[in-house]
Amino acid sequence: MANKDDDLERELRDHLNLEAEEQREGGLPPAEARYAARRVLGNTTLIKEAIREMTGWATFDRLRQDLRYGARLLWRSPGFSIIAILTLALGIGANTAIFSVVNALLLRQLPYADSDHLFRLWPTNSQNRLDASPTTSYPAFLDWKQQSHSFEQVEMYATRSANLIGSDQPEHLRTLRVSPGFLALLGMAPILGRNFLEDEIQPGKERVALLTEGLWRRRFGADPGILGKTVKLTDESFTIIGVLPAAFQFPPNGPAELVWPQTPDPSRTHGFVNVVARLKPDASLLQAQAELDAITRSIETQSPKENQGQGVRLLSLQASYVQDVRPLLLVFLSAVGFVLLIACANVANLFLGRASERQKELVVRAALGAGRLRLARQLLTESALIGIAAGALGLLFAIGGVQGLLALVQKNFPAQAHQAVSLDATVLLFTVVISLVVGVASGLAPALAASRLDLNDTLKEASRGLTANRRRNRLRSAFVVAEIALALVLLIGAGLMLKSFVVLENIDPGLHPENILTMDLSIRGRKYATTPARSAIVSEMTHRIEQIPGVQSAAVVTDIPLTHNEDTMGITIEGRPSTGAKKHSINFNIVGPGYLRTLGIPLFQGRDFSERDTLASPTIVLINRAMARRFWPDQDPMGARLSTDGQHWLTIAGIVGDVRQMGLRSEPLPEVYISYLQDPYAWPFLSLLVRTTREPKKLASSIKSVVWSVDKDMPIVEVSTMEEIRAASIAQPRVSALLLTIFAALALVLASVGIYGVMSHSVSQRTHEMGLRMALGARAADVLTLVVGRGMILALSGVALGLGGAFALTRLLAGFLWTVQPADPLTFAAVSLLLAGVALLACYVPARRATKVDPIAALRYE
Repeated sequence: MANKDDDLERELRDHLNLEAEEQREGGLPPAEARYAARRVLGNTTLIKEAIREMTGWATFDRLRQDLRYGARLLWRSPGFSIIAILTLALGIGANTAIFSVVNALLLRQLPYADSDHLFRLWPTNSQNRLDASPTTSYPAFLDWKQQSHSFEQVEMYATRSANLIGSDQPEHLRTLRVSPGFLALLGMAPILGRNFLEDEIQPGKERVALLTEGLWRRRFGADPGILGKTVKLTDESFTIIGVLPAAFQFPPNGPAELVWPQTPDPSRTHGFVNVVARLKPDASLLQAQAELDAITRSIETQSPKENQGQGVRLLSLQASYVQDVRPLLLVFLSAVGFVLLIACANVANLFLGRASERQKELVVRAALGAGRLRLARQLLTESALIGIAAGALGLLFAIGGVQGLLALVQKNFPAQAHQAVSLDATVLLFTVVISLVVGVASGLAPALAASRLDLNDTLKEASRGLTANRRRNRLRSAFVVAEIALALVLLIGAGLMLKSFVVLENIDPGLHPENILTMDLSIRGRKYATTPARSAIVSEMTHRIEQIPGVQSAAVVTDIPLTHNEDTMGITIEGRPSTGAKKHSINFNIVGPGYLRTLGIPLFQGRDFSERDTLASPTIVLINRAMARRFWPDQDPMGARLSTDGQHWLTIAGIVGDVRQMGLRSEPLPEVYISYLQDPYAWPFLSLLVRTTREPKKLASSIKSVVWSVDKDMPIVEVSTMEEIRAASIAQPRVSALLLTIFAALALVLASVGIYGVMSHSVSQRTHEMGLRMALGARAADVLTLVVGRGMILALSGVALGLGGAFALTRLLAGFLWTVQPADPLTFAAVSLLLAGVALLACYVPARRATKVDPIAALRYE
């Protein structure tokens, strides 16, 4: 490059010498001939640039020069550089952290072969909406598998918990029952042993199972001779035929550790099967959906009682696992996008202010031959350097932000979020791109202004002592208005979410969660197949636990309140006409004696369950007040009888308080409590509740010892406190409110810094004007009003614009709010006043400085 520059320099010098020689021959003295030759040849700098443009070899050289010059300027202005880099880094870091979660859950493909061709067949109700549960019956699965032609494969799976016994300490496993072709559907093969055979699903065949690599290593020490050995799950023995690789992560929301074939189930009313299908490459979604619709209509015609109004919808496998968190992630992504826009506007304002200070430099460079494009490119190079530096710092912020984000949302996002969220190549590429984009975008306004620079007007302005022109000031003011508008939208959204969370936090759950320990048990096996056997073990266990020092009471329940778990049943009420066997659908919960006392649920009428309520005594139930209000609004329900089949009757013996079984966000529903001692079914899953007089978890080991002294093969899982369960029931609103509040606070700081910067720069520009006003008799209060008034006009304009945007955008938050309207007037008013107050303070500081201008010094300076 240097040699080419030297050649160009020599060639221009030769042209200049030839022209000077001609001028001397024309009669001019040598000195004048030299000047005349220079006039004829023109601006050599422009000529050099034109030649470089024509040859193209100077592009990289100019880029290198621009980078070096820009880096030197930024190094000489550390205050400006640090503020600009830190401002953008905050926005980039927040966006990278949120994007890493969005990438893991919404964009990255699942770790299965051609996962974009995998779809879940999700049942729908009579309103064509997705059912709350994605499961269907085994016969329906067979119908879809055998009659559809748009899929390469249709397979099923069902999750189930099991007790792995036979060692010192039992273990509760998450297992998977699958059709024989399910692993092939996912593109998975055992790393040891073989896959399932088709005939192994038939009853009477030897029970076989596959271990996951994690369980194989943890429980069996990675024994290569594991094939052919047996493991015992409760009362069933399974022969190990293979080991699945660590890559087997299914289901994505909580991978299983042991897999075995599902035996056929002829019942169409027993919906426990999840169906996954692989679409053929040449088949369309519309074609496959139409085919499934035809099949479901045929099923309804054949079995109208079990399938009335039911349908099925195709949903991508990935979308099926994130549909609940997708809207929340998009809200977060929009929020951090607003923060980044505010940061860009802030840095653009900084660049505009700096460009006005560098105006004379730009004029001189233009006068020396620098073209408008070259000046704009230099400014964009400087802003791109700021963006790259901010991206590097933002990436460091994102590393900590991802960990903090996962800690906040660990119980609200699918399990694969914690395994898959990482700063991978996609996230790094996103950071690089967004860094360059925001860097260039931040410097675009001053670059455009430089490209429109008028040398004559600028030099005249400089000679009169004027500063930046009105157009640049209007642009800076527009940026401030946009910042405030965006900040207001974020603040109102955060305010609505925060208010909603406060309402939820103060809702009475209907129980007293303090000092209660919970743990899940699995009372399974042939020895517990009957109600008396099961009742005996539960009674012995609870009585022994109550003898532990520090324990007040203990009880069992099938569904812990506030956990979003509930069972339903259809009932008829004695003496009331019924149009069907199951007219009313109500919730029910199976509890043991002492349940009300342990949870602190009030008993308003009648009596509680006791040890005397057995299968040999009349079956009684308790109902909650919500059920009493619904079915007996003007009567006393005590003594009324219910039935699930029209033959066996349950007598209401008490009325208890309403408990928010499905979480604090759900209103109490009509609910029936059945005594565990009178439950005719051997309900295998129970939760143990223990009320203590001190920190509950300090007694966990003692309680576990008592449980295992009663049955050494009983696994214990999910040990937690009732207060933790209560907190988990509103964890998503808490996380949403917290994150939006953090983003809104960041936006508020950036917006206030933006308006402060504009007003401070305006005061410094108008120093002579302020001095002149005060010299002519203006009071300090007049100057203060002038400066603050201009700043508040910008602030209030932004507030007005933001209110319009908030009215439109906060409706997207309606699904996340509890008893709070998206257009809540109190929140809108409070946030507007807050933002206006912060803007007033940001205007007051530079305005106060303006009142201290010395008129004589200002005029002498000018």
